[in-house]
Amino acid sequence: MNLNDFFKRKINKHLIIPFIVIAIVSGIFFVFLGFRSISIEAFIQLERSTERWNNLFFNLENILQFISLDPQLVDDQKKLENALKNIYKKFSKEISYIYFSTDQKNLIIYPHNSSIENENPKNRPWFVSAINKKDKVQITEPYVDKITKEIVITVSKYVEGKNISGVIGIDLNPKFLKTLSKNALLISKNDNTILYGTPENIGKKFDFAIKKGNYIYKNYLIVSKEARGDVYFVSYKNLFLELLPYYFTSIFSILLIFLLAKTVHKNIERELKESIATPIKNLVNETKNYLTNQTFNSSKISSNIKEIDFLINEVADMISIIEANFQELKSTNEELLDAYSEIERYSGELESTYELFIEKMSNIVEGFDETTGNHIKRVQILSEFLAKKLQLPKTLVRKVYLYSPLHDIGKIKVPPKILSKPGPLSKEEWEIMKKHTIWGAEILNGDPRLETAKKIALYHHEKYNGKGYPYGLKGDEIPIEAQIVNIIDVYDALRSKRPYKAALSHEKALEIIIKGDGRTSPDDFNPKILELFKKYEREIKELWDNLNENN
Repeated sequence: MNLNDFFKRKINKHLIIPFIVIAIVSGIFFVFLGFRSISIEAFIQLERSTERWNNLFFNLENILQFISLDPQLVDDQKKLENALKNIYKKFSKEISYIYFSTDQKNLIIYPHNSSIENENPKNRPWFVSAINKKDKVQITEPYVDKITKEIVITVSKYVEGKNISGVIGIDLNPKFLKTLSKNALLISKNDNTILYGTPENIGKKFDFAIKKGNYIYKNYLIVSKEARGDVYFVSYKNLFLELLPYYFTSIFSILLIFLLAKTVHKNIERELKESIATPIKNLVNETKNYLTNQTFNSSKISSNIKEIDFLINEVADMISIIEANFQELKSTNEELLDAYSEIERYSGELESTYELFIEKMSNIVEGFDETTGNHIKRVQILSEFLAKKLQLPKTLVRKVYLYSPLHDIGKIKVPPKILSKPGPLSKEEWEIMKKHTIWGAEILNGDPRLETAKKIALYHHEKYNGKGYPYGLKGDEIPIEAQIVNIIDVYDALRSKRPYKAALSHEKALEIIIKGDGRTSPDDFNPKILELFKKYEREIKELWDNLNENN
């Protein structure tokens, strides 16, 4: 990463990203502010409508209840007419008509209207609902008024005197209802019928579920409030349309912040480039020029930052010191190269001698037990092959190659009569034989450089399923180098001739390792190593056959 890229990355991280966050937060804030504003506005409007309705309904309800409790007033038509007239005068802005009707005709109506005074109201909804529920003030569903031809709602109450009974009905003034329902709907609590609202909605069912308070339903903000007379006032607003101005405000604020961020970013980037990046780039170029042409011109480099200028002078002084010592270093270079070549020669000889020693030691061990020949070489080459395919570190692959031949070094301590016995071993003999792993570890113990050899000797008969020896380790408790030697040792044993068995083909040995045969089971081995063994079985066969032929 060059310096310009570094500065861009840091500016983006510490400037642009915060600006983006601020822009997003501001956008969300404006939308939230809009939502709150719409909610509050709807709530205030609903409160006003509900309060005016409640006041009117409370007064009308009390008046109607009072009249219904005075049988003498109901019987006296003159007094009843005066009472209805006074009620109308008091609430003339809120009501259109007030009347008293029996099941035969309208007896009293105020203001007077001769065209309907003698009509029979028996089947009118306001009359029927009041008769059906005599003890309670009723609100009818909206209907078209015969007189005004406007949609009205009637508040009615059954009243009974000693000689006469009927219903007092009060038609609410449509103008008053329109002011209430300008930004809200008046809805029956019983069946969600819209009692009043926009003309196209009156009498229909309100499709949304009504809950108390404010909530969102199908992209609508709904604010509802209970009111007297078993009704709701409901305000509903399409959030997308209502919030559209706030969306534009949010987008505008985001674009404005991005524009500001881009301007700031450009200015900072230019300043950093001119004051830091360019002088340092020139310094680097002059340094490279010195390395190739042995010339350094500090006059080509300048900066208005004190620290950068100081760095340029320090580099110039350092190059002068380097130049002074270069000739001395050059004169000793050939001597160092000669010494290094000599060390490499001795190192190569030492490693070759070390490998030869291990090979001779392994041959001695093999002489105690193996009669098929070349076993240790096959284990060595095939173990190295698997270690490479497992992509182990190169140093560990090298150690597997060097020390796998010593896996059975502990057999030196096993009595020869047990090692050379042609038939199966007795239980006691087998217990002695199994100790060759521990004896091998004891022989190789004491030097950290032989730690890998010690692990291979000690654990190469442990099985992945925990059924091996000497400790019954399980899974990755077994060092990986010992797991590699284990599967190669089993493969070579299956393919090699023994006094007590014939040599098996590669295909048969592979089948036993993969599928098992009673003594050997596929879960004896690490699944990853077993998968690689299956994947590269052709290469393993070729390696084994070549090594066996060269025996």
